[in-house]
Amino acid sequence: MAESKNGGEECPESPTTTETSSNSDATDTEREWAQAAQTQFTKGNYVAALTLLSYLHGTRPKDPKVLMNKAVVEYYKSDLKKTESFRKQLADICTQCGIKIDAVGTGDEVERSVIRFNHCVVLYHLHQYCAALALLEKMYTGLESLEESVGIGVCLLMAECHLGTYHPERALTIITHTETTFLPQPLPHTPSHKQPPPQEKENKSPEKISVSGGTGSSSSSSSSSSSSSSSSSTTSTATDEIRCSATQEQLRGKLQQLRVRALLMMRALRVAKKELKTIVTHAVTAGNSLNVTLISLKSQLEYLKGNFRKAIKVLNQCAAIPPPSPSYGPSLGVMYYNNLGVIHLGMGKPTVACLYLQKALQETQNGEESNSSAHSEVLSHQPLYQLSSNVQPELYYNLGVTLLHMNKPDKAFDFLLEVLQVHPMNPRLWLRLAECCITVHKLGLKEDQSSKRSIIQGTVGVGMHRKICLTTRITDHNKKKSEMDSESDAAFPEPTLEFARLCLRNALTILPENVSTTSLTDEQEVSGVMPELYPAGPSSPLRGAEVVSLRVSALACSAYVGLCLSDFSAALRHAELLLVAHPKIPDVYKLLGHLYAGEALISLGKVTEAIQHLDPRVVGEVSLSPPAQEASNSFPAFTPSQGWLNTTATTAMQVMRYNLSVAYALRGEWEKANNLLKEVWTESNGNMPAQVIMLAMYINLQMGHVDIMKNIVKNNILLT
Repeated sequence: MAESKNGGEECPESPTTTETSSNSDATDTEREWAQAAQTQFTKGNYVAALTLLSYLHGTRPKDPKVLMNKAVVEYYKSDLKKTESFRKQLADICTQCGIKIDAVGTGDEVERSVIRFNHCVVLYHLHQYCAALALLEKMYTGLESLEESVGIGVCLLMAECHLGTYHPERALTIITHTETTFLPQPLPHTPSHKQPPPQEKENKSPEKISVSGGTGSSSSSSSSSSSSSSSSSTTSTATDEIRCSATQEQLRGKLQQLRVRALLMMRALRVAKKELKTIVTHAVTAGNSLNVTLISLKSQLEYLKGNFRKAIKVLNQCAAIPPPSPSYGPSLGVMYYNNLGVIHLGMGKPTVACLYLQKALQETQNGEESNSSAHSEVLSHQPLYQLSSNVQPELYYNLGVTLLHMNKPDKAFDFLLEVLQVHPMNPRLWLRLAECCITVHKLGLKEDQSSKRSIIQGTVGVGMHRKICLTTRITDHNKKKSEMDSESDAAFPEPTLEFARLCLRNALTILPENVSTTSLTDEQEVSGVMPELYPAGPSSPLRGAEVVSLRVSALACSAYVGLCLSDFSAALRHAELLLVAHPKIPDVYKLLGHLYAGEALISLGKVTEAIQHLDPRVVGEVSLSPPAQEASNSFPAFTPSQGWLNTTATTAMQVMRYNLSVAYALRGEWEKANNLLKEVWTESNGNMPAQVIMLAMYINLQMGHVDIMKNIVKNNILLT
């Protein structure tokens, strides 16, 4: 499932401006204009700030700090809606000042780093995480040369981008380095009754765009969360200490939340619980109530631990919290209904889960209608902080998986296909699409496998001359294809076996090889040892054991699809790979591997080799129940809603003996075939499948037992 989303959370960063400072070639009037512009911007008087910056632009038309600050203020004046215009202005500034946005130097001036940072902020909100990371990593290598506020912004934005690309281990590395670099000393105690400084209120806004009020290229820059006072103003030491303490406290709280999100994505639940307890305790001690983000993280922790009812109880606390205005990130309603849907699916209630997920999708559509505009004008009509709130791929993924559990593969296929356009490198998603195709195929079989009436194709004559015509095939599992439409069928995305084969091939190609399946001990997890993870967005990253499990499932499905498409060589190859995929392969896959290999060998005319696979002694004792999984290492095991597999070990062994009887019959060993079939017949307690009846009639005819064959027809077909 896609990760539970935290609704109503603060945006990580927003575009920033540079701070006003003195400059050797600036006149006193220009300094006054710059300081006044910064003061007006801090107060939110964007019209007045823009007027003052226009005066500066008239006297310093090529100053990059003036140009960028003017663009930033215009952007804020539009409520951060004219994103496309702001991007063009950034590009024009780089062109006028000879700045290459991707060429980061070690001695870059402050205004250049702010321009690049603002560019990365916009990329982040447009979900272009890889492009943002490419530039942020270059800036991160020269972190020591950056202004402190810009360096903090770079680190926070990098951590958010790594979480957006489902690399929590990389985010943890950035978070740890940020703590050691910018929080070197213990925080002084700040009384809870003190009024927070102005920048704490600013941090609730979307990613800040710094307004450069300086007039010369040598002046320093800082993010908009820096002090709102000019550099020439004098403040008391006590006020500075309180402001510094509040800033450090705010940064520490942000880093702690990022760490909890990363740990939950890694499913390091023990460490996440300890870290989250620290945050909650600090909030309660300071007299603050829990916000939506902390409540969502607590609920997600309980969900991953398998405490579904407690997760719902914690999540319901969000109902008492009014939604923030303006809302940053996914709306509270979308987050609430999505998480409820995921939790109910974990409880084995896919119908209820589907209801909540549809409500979440409706909330998203209502938000889109309120901001309705043409696709090309989205970047001019929606605020920047709402552009990053699009969680439609996650909702589609959750809804597709839920519909698959509800045995509605057609609808599930449509939703998952939409997600594929955003996350094409997710092997789990390719496997789910293949499962949809296989389920559609099984539901679309014309004949009912268990219907004994399907044996009779028709009758000829009347009375004593009446003849019964028997069918030659119970079910049409093997689908014949012509060579002309083989490639076109596979390339067209529709729920067919041909497309399933393509999906499974992609899944097996994307899955990494030679992964470690060793689980971390409690001591290793607490000490900070990170497991090897593999991204699989929009769901959580895969661990080594999950990669092996996915490979085993994909090989089993590939063998089945190969048999259905009469590609017996491919089916045999995948079945043999399935049997050697892992030393501790689950019994159910071991059984399927031998069954598929045996059937493929029979179809290839290698009956003797098939008998070796179909011997029940080869499989031994089987257990069809899923292996127990630790809640701390994986998601809860869901009980499948559809009967794809045999429900008991006894039924599974009956299938093995039936197939072995077929192999003996093909080799002409009628006595062995008949004896095995009698065992299956006896254990069926009179409820024989049509395939068993057909084989019994064929064997008795070959052995010359015509009377027995007639009795089988009379008692098991005509009288039922």
